[in-house]
Amino acid sequence: MRPDWLKLLGREGAIRELEPLAGEHEGGVFVVGGTLRDRALKREGELVDIDLAAAAPAKPFAQRVARRLRGSFVVLDEASRVYRIVVKAGKTRERGLQIDVAEIQGATIREDLSRRDFSVNAMAVRLPLAGEGLLDPFSGLKDLSRRTLTPANPNAFRDDPLRMLRAYRLAATLDLKLDGKTVRAIRTHAKRISSAAGERVRSELLGILSVDDSAARLRAMDETRLLTAVFPELEDSRRCAEVYYGPGGVLKHSLAVVDRADRLLADPGKVYPDWSGRFEEALAAGLPPGSNPKALVRLACLLHDVAKPATAKKIKGRLRFFGHESRGAAMSLEILKRLRFSGDEAETIRVCVHHHLRPGNLAANKIVSDKAVFRFFRDLDTHGVRLLAVCWADHASYLAPAALRSILDRVTEDPHRSDLSRIRSEDARKTLFHLQVVSYLLDQWFNRPETSRPQRLLDGNSVMKALGIAPGPGVGEALEALTEAQAEGIVKNRSEALNFLKTRKT
Repeated sequence: MRPDWLKLLGREGAIRELEPLAGEHEGGVFVVGGTLRDRALKREGELVDIDLAAAAPAKPFAQRVARRLRGSFVVLDEASRVYRIVVKAGKTRERGLQIDVAEIQGATIREDLSRRDFSVNAMAVRLPLAGEGLLDPFSGLKDLSRRTLTPANPNAFRDDPLRMLRAYRLAATLDLKLDGKTVRAIRTHAKRISSAAGERVRSELLGILSVDDSAARLRAMDETRLLTAVFPELEDSRRCAEVYYGPGGVLKHSLAVVDRADRLLADPGKVYPDWSGRFEEALAAGLPPGSNPKALVRLACLLHDVAKPATAKKIKGRLRFFGHESRGAAMSLEILKRLRFSGDEAETIRVCVHHHLRPGNLAANKIVSDKAVFRFFRDLDTHGVRLLAVCWADHASYLAPAALRSILDRVTEDPHRSDLSRIRSEDARKTLFHLQVVSYLLDQWFNRPETSRPQRLLDGNSVMKALGIAPGPGVGEALEALTEAQAEGIVKNRSEALNFLKTRKT
């Protein structure tokens, strides 16, 4: 059944506000793109993002809209004549509103639509709303009904290579599929993605990494080699360590790690019912508002072993990767710089790559001491929970999904007391123990702040007075030793802290 656009758009307050202005604009104004696509898909919610195409000159029209709606006028691209009006929420408007106005490219609206990326984005409805209905020259509505994403023209990917990445992002966020012809075209043009601006690539990547099945999307990208066109540093991983990981090598493993991260991040409460709310909050800790911590965790999973090919050496007949974590951290920074990730985003991923072996090293000791817990979170601070999510996924990847599900109810057991002797599979025992260590560290963060991040009992002045020393490195060393003693339970109050310093002095 074809949508009744008069009803679908006419009931939107924002559209009603725009209609008189559109009627005054010579040459026509059209609702286009994602606005129509999302309404055709019956995506619920008030319309807060509206895409318009206006006949030349579009700028005066956009300025009139800004004045009428009392919004801010922003020039997005003067060369292409694209403008934005931002209207804040207020007494008469429950939610904010963003309107993008682009000047029609070409002689007609149909020519403009032919230059767009996909058929589902190449539809238009004229304002004011009347009986004209939908302009759909490339069968976008039909493609939506088939849940298929098809380029609006044969040269779409050649004209703008970023559209290849956008195809996977739209498929992921709108639950669409790419037809065989589109997949073949992406395979043909994949290497062209290197010409796309880094910040645009970053935006599309974060969209792909935001969905709950991002690993499936990344695997689909790898089938066309678009993944390694975006991340050429991963290409050598495909043939590295196949003796451990099978065909596909380290790259196959890294994609499996993203898959396990998907399973954890989609619903943390299934694994950690007691911490689910706090877990989500902790993932975002220390990041600026608007950040996407789950996407960053997934990207860290993808890149965590990026340096294994460069560090692979056979030692006594065994393939080893000494230093891959530190070299991988440096490589990750270069990748993220190229793709214009922010400093906070890049640092989050660098830390996760650099430290991803730490929980496993703690597990190898069999006992995770209070001192080890303190030092772990002293070094990682608010990055700690994000790192532990990466490590959880890394260790979980060594079991098939069914085997992993069979042990999930035991991952929160204390690793120091859990009896794993009845688990027959050595791989399952090892994986479960590692996951228990990760869970133990999470528990220390959430429930034992006195160990994971103790509040100092003394400040620098008190230390200098107690020890009779001047400002200098010795003050910091004393404070560090004192805080560590607090974490171990050796020092519990100010009096014990002073005695500890005096004893340490002697």
